[in-house]
Amino acid sequence: MSAAPATEAPETAPPPALRALFEAHYDFVYRSALRLGVTQAAVDDVVQEAFIVAGRKLEAFEGRSSHRTWLFGIVMRVAHTERRGELRRQRRAAVAVESSPALDEPFERRDAVDTLHRLLGLLDEDRRAAFILADVEGMTAVEIADGLGVNVNTIYARIRTARKQLADGYRELSQEGAE
Repeated sequence: MSAAPATEAPETAPPPALRALFEAHYDFVYRSALRLGVTQAAVDDVVQEAFIVAGRKLEAFEGRSSHRTWLFGIVMRVAHTERRGELRRQRRAAVAVESSPALDEPFERRDAVDTLHRLLGLLDEDRRAAFILADVEGMTAVEIADGLGVNVNTIYARIRTARKQLADGYRELSQEGAE
């Protein structure tokens, strides 16, 4: 009977419920983190942290919202923390760090994704979250309201305002490009 070397940490498998949650929603959490302004360089860490938090809180999940809206709330908070940290790092280093999409994507797609992320950056967190869940992920206002814990009329107002701000921002970008 030999014991494992003391320097190696025992490898533990995640609980089956967390594994199923991860497998079902990884892509959603990854896309959401990017859309919430997390840089390409930090997105893997944010996704990992979001699932760590979800794993700790999974037993307390009451099912009042879908797993997707629950996870979005978690990734929204983790992304917020990451963005604040990134801003501090940028200020300290006095260097703007820009993420770049994968090189194998066609230019037009990269340009469209960059434009979307730039436009989403114009929105405050609440409007950005409502817009992403409604118009990008296709959730209903009721689902979003339940998941984020706010009144459904507030969600409608946030979505409407976000759409207007994005349209205005797109017009401004288009005019700048035409000059």
